[in-house]
Amino acid sequence: MKELQETLETPSALETLGIKKLSDTELEFMNVIWAHPEGITSEQIYSQFSQALGTKSTILHRISRKGLVNMVRSGRHHIYIPRITKQEYIQLFFLEKLRKEFRITTFEGMIAAFCGRTKLKKEERERVQQLLEELRDEC
Repeated sequence: MKELQETLETPSALETLGIKKLSDTELEFMNVIWAHPEGITSEQIYSQFSQALGTKSTILHRISRKGLVNMVRSGRHHIYIPRITKQEYIQLFFLEKLRKEFRITTFEGMIAAFCGRTKLKKEERERVQQLLEELRDEC
């Protein structure tokens, strides 16, 4: 619970990491890259999609500019290496949405909002804390 609390209260991790949201098409390409955490060549990525070569190249460059990958030149091609995992990407945008759209900046606020309230009672906070500890023990 403490880690999530700290994450919610810190400045936007997206801004800190220089990461921007992907379009649907960029997300499709990024899913291929995430499937290869060690890196994947542009040629291997190109073979997965039917768009024109110039379009595929543009999409990969946009993904790179959005901060999701490190791009390393290898001969005539590039190797794309994800900077963050898919789970981290989803978490970052989920937390950002909570902050911007719902003005939720605490873990308690997030749980309370799911219950349709603005605050939790002391007993409820303790139950949530206990559940999180149990989940942590299982991992």
